[in-house]
Order: sequence, then structure tokens, then C-alpha cells
Amino acid sequence: MDNELELARQKLDFVSVGESSTYRLYSKGLVSEEFIKDDTKLVGGSGLSLCDSNDNSKLETNKALRNRVLLSHPEAVELAAIIQGLSWALETGVKNIQFFCEDDSIILDYVTRKAAPPNESIVAKLLDKVALLQTRFTSCQALAVQRTDINNSSVIKLARDAIASQTRWREGDTEFETCPACYAHVSPSHKLEVRSGCFHRICFTCIGDCFSSQLARGDTLLCPYSGCDKELVLEDCRGIADDDALKLIIHRKKEKVIPVSDRVYCPKPSCNFLMSDRDLPLGFSIDPRQKLVARTCVECGLCFCKKCNVPWHYKKTCDEFKKSHSYLTSDAALFDSLVKTEGWMKCPQCATVVQKDGGCQRIKCRHCNQKFCYACGAALRKKMSCNCMGTSSKMSSSLESHKTRPF
Repeated sequence: MDNELELARQKLDFVSVGESSTYRLYSKGLVSEEFIKDDTKLVGGSGLSLCDSNDNSKLETNKALRNRVLLSHPEAVELAAIIQGLSWALETGVKNIQFFCEDDSIILDYVTRKAAPPNESIVAKLLDKVALLQTRFTSCQALAVQRTDINNSSVIKLARDAIASQTRWREGDTEFETCPACYAHVSPSHKLEVRSGCFHRICFTCIGDCFSSQLARGDTLLCPYSGCDKELVLEDCRGIADDDALKLIIHRKKEKVIPVSDRVYCPKPSCNFLMSDRDLPLGFSIDPRQKLVARTCVECGLCFCKKCNVPWHYKKTCDEFKKSHSYLTSDAALFDSLVKTEGWMKCPQCATVVQKDGGCQRIKCRHCNQKFCYACGAALRKKMSCNCMGTSSKMSSSLESHKTRPF
């Protein structure tokens, strides 16, 4: 009841200024194939947003689209949303309006009569309704808007909410929805809506299992809806991941945007902060000959050597330091010794240590996808660039990846 009173109050505010102000109407019609009980159905909904010329005084709503013939035509769905929006604006008291169509669709050409749909089609009939509604305004103009602006607006979410409202049913006192990933019937409160653009509603069990398996494999976290390639955003993960997992997600997202050759990690175990070498400040009080490898961690302030991966070795070059007692007893030296003992190889591009699990000597680093020879470590292009011979014609991949940072 409180929501209805608030909506009525907002409508009165619109009416009071609607005579002279020009309002903007943003609309979006969506169709989704949904699983309802044991059936697959096309379900449609529209999201509508009405605001003044400064995008203030916003009034929003959504409506179901139930015409089965209409739902099979994407262009008809978009026009139906525009019709619902214009009718709603008239009911609200708006007299002057601009409504927006995606700039890369044919809809704008249709409503401005630059293009004509097939005669007697459902699209043609809907265009006639749009034209009739336009005459009821003092001024009514159709304009273009970028698809990205629509996708980033609230109308997509509103349209998805209209669809979700039609996928529920009640058995006794309990309300159910079907999970589109596992087809189980669950309570709507036990589903998570993916907020990265697809707005699929997945049960907690499915999205949790998918999250765990993808995170363990190091894969990009994607919506588990079949065929969906939308990446889960951090907000999607907060309800299903602990703090350590969230930190790992943030770390991997950060790694993606930094080229492999520019990734630098602070050698301090309690810090281990990931940075881009292009943005790192040089270390202080450094021998000019060593400026190429001296860096300062932007997180903890440690001055370190990015080549030796240790705190800065004052008054020593890298070669001199690697012969010193402090290096020979360090974790970095112990790790290098382990690599040599086990016969592992370092990727020539990112210096990640890899272990081959069989196949020929041509291997691909899982960390940066660089191909190289496992026998001598030489980087490979289209053909073998070294004289080492493999035992199989197939490319081998690494079994394990270890960053060359201290344990």
C-alpha cells in the first residue's frame, strides 16, 4: 500500500509539470526462454523509465508481455514496450515526450518512417499503434540511443523482473520457481540473479557449484545458464564466496588487465601485492646501474629487486647478491634449487615454473600461453626454433604452474 501511495504521489508531481516540460521515455522489451514447472515457454516483459530532460524526477515501472505471436518477433517486442511506455506516459499526464530507440536497430527507422515493415505483419500493426499514440501528445519525437546506454540502465533489470514475475507458481502456501541450470523447483528467495547483463536467476546450489569448480580450475567465472557467456561480477559472488575467494577473484581480474610481461609481485610474504611494472616507482638510494630492476611496492613501501624477487640488495649488483650467503639461504634460492632438482622449466615470457605431464617437448604455459621447448626453454613461434626433438606431434600443456615467488 505504501508503494502504491508513493507511485500515486510521483504521478501527481509529473502531472503538475507535464504541461510544459519535455520528458524522456526509455524502454526495453525482452523475451526469454524460461523453464516453468516441466515446460519450456517464451516469456516477455518490458522495462520503462520516464524522467525529465535532466534525467531527474525518474518514474519507473515494468509490465508483462503475454501475446504469444508477439513474443516470437524481437522487433514486435521492442515496439510493444514503446507502446506500453507511451500509454503509461499519457496516463501520467505527460504532454511533451521524447522516446528512445537503440541506434543499431531497425526500430528507429520504422517509427520515423524511413523504412517500412512487411505489409499486414504484426510489426506493421504495432507501428500503426505507435503512430496513433504519438498524435495524442503535444509533441512526440523518436531519437536514437546507444545500445550500451540502454544495457547499462535500469530498464533491462525492470524487464527481467517482469519476466521473473511470470515464472513463479504457488503450491499451497509455498511459491516456486524452476532453476534454468538444474531444472529443480526452488523458492524464489533461494535463487541469485546474475547482475552482469544477462540477469539469469540461478539457484544457490548451481551457482555455488559452478563458482567452486571454475575458481579451482582458474577459469573465468561465467553465469551457469546454458550457453550464457556473461562473466560474474563481484556483486554476484559476495553471497556465495568467503573473503579469501573474493580476494582471489579480485586478484585474477587484476591479472587479466595487466600484460604478463608487466606483472610484478611484491616479494614480502605478508604483502605479495600485484602491480604493473609500467606504473611502479623506482627504488630509492639506488645505484644508477641498477635502476632497471629496482622497484618500490605501492602497497607496503618495500624497496625490492624485481629480477631477484627479494628486498633490495644494497651495494650489490644482482650477480654479486646471488653469490652471497643471504641469497643462498633465502626462500628464492631454495625454490630455484627445487626447480633444478625436479627438472622443471621456466616460461621464457613470464618466468612461471611449469611441469610437463607428457607428450612432446613443445609445451604451452598455462599462465601466459607462451609456447616453448621443455628441453632447453627456448621460446617457440610457428615452428621449432631449437634443435630439440619431441616424442609426439601434439602440443603438451603444463600439469602445474608455480609462480617464481618465494613460498
